[in-house]
Amino acid sequence: MATKRQYRSRLQIAADILEIAMNGSRKTKIMYMGNLSFDLLQKDLDMLVNYDLIRIGSDMEKTYIATEKGRRFLEDYRELQKYSGLVEFKRHTLEAILPIKGVTGSRSRVQ
Repeated sequence: MATKRQYRSRLQIAADILEIAMNGSRKTKIMYMGNLSFDLLQKDLDMLVNYDLIRIGSDMEKTYIATEKGRRFLEDYRELQKYSGLVEFKRHTLEAILPIKGVTGSRSRVQ
C-alpha cells in the first residue's frame, strides 16, 4: 500500500535547520540530518543568514550556528506547533460529537 508523502513547509524546514545548527554544524551535517538536497540547503542557508537567524562561524570549516534571533524563532515555532496540535485535537473531538459529512454549506429550513 502506497503512503502519501507529506511535504514540509518552509517554516518547518527553517526550524529543522535551526535545530540542527543550534550548537554549530557543518553544511554536510545539516544537509543529511535535515534530509535536504544541496541546492535547497544552499538557498535556505542563504535566506537564514540574510535574515540573521543563522550565522557562519569564524572557523575554517564554515560552521553554521543559530543566532539569538534564530533561537527565538525556533522557540516561537515550537510554541506554534504545540498550539496547532491542540487545535487539531479539539477539532477532531468536536467532529466526533457532531459529524459533518456531506454538508455543502447550505442548511435546510425547518417549516
